[in-house]
Amino acid sequence: MRRWLLLILAACWLAPGLAAQAADLTVSAAISLKEAFSEIAAQFEKARPGDKVTFNFGSSGELAQQIDRGAPVDVFASAALKQMNDLDKKGLILVGTAQPFARNRLAVVVPKGSAKVTSFEQLAKVARLAIGNPKTVPAGQYASDALNKAGIYQNLLDAQKLVFAENVRQVLAYVEDGSVDAGIVYTTDARVSDKVSVGFAVPENYSAPVVYPLAVVKDSKLPELARAFVAFVLSPQGQAILQSKGFLSAK
Repeated sequence: MRRWLLLILAACWLAPGLAAQAADLTVSAAISLKEAFSEIAAQFEKARPGDKVTFNFGSSGELAQQIDRGAPVDVFASAALKQMNDLDKKGLILVGTAQPFARNRLAVVVPKGSAKVTSFEQLAKVARLAIGNPKTVPAGQYASDALNKAGIYQNLLDAQKLVFAENVRQVLAYVEDGSVDAGIVYTTDARVSDKVSVGFAVPENYSAPVVYPLAVVKDSKLPELARAFVAFVLSPQGQAILQSKGFLSAK
């Protein structure tokens, strides 16, 4: 009896120490990465029993603002270089950790079953077009650049045809439920929905390159684990998952 009591007491004594070894990593990531990063996290956790990855998905601009305001984040993955560079200039990114890990492309999508929009000329004639808010959403910044390059942005704006969304997945949702006639999203977003059809891919030279960088946040309480996650994303296994979801290599 005494032996069992000692074993129980020993287990209770050791349990806090074992729990302390486990860590919960917070990753703020562009919402277009949701499916790919969720799968990457599952494989990362499998390789590191006890450690857990918690995500905060949203528009890169809003996530960057949260980090700027002191949100407890360990890793930041953006859908554009601008947000990462802005944080880096403010000294909020751990030196030497920021690097590109993927690329993407834009696509014009329409509700499934509706008439296809196959050119900017046709896009200019739709009644409502959804894009991300260019002020905070990289997909919206890229989309506005493309529409300007095509010479139709100002006309769409003046005619009040543009619907600005909080993030690229909201753009996708607007198209899915028919709230708009078309939307501009990433090609990877179009892949995750069976309720939209791709009208046409936006030429890559119509906007800045769609490059995704990630980095360890300077105030991370788990810098080594954060570095390990970044390394996993950049590893052949992480890259294979990203490419299986339609992302392009950063190289």
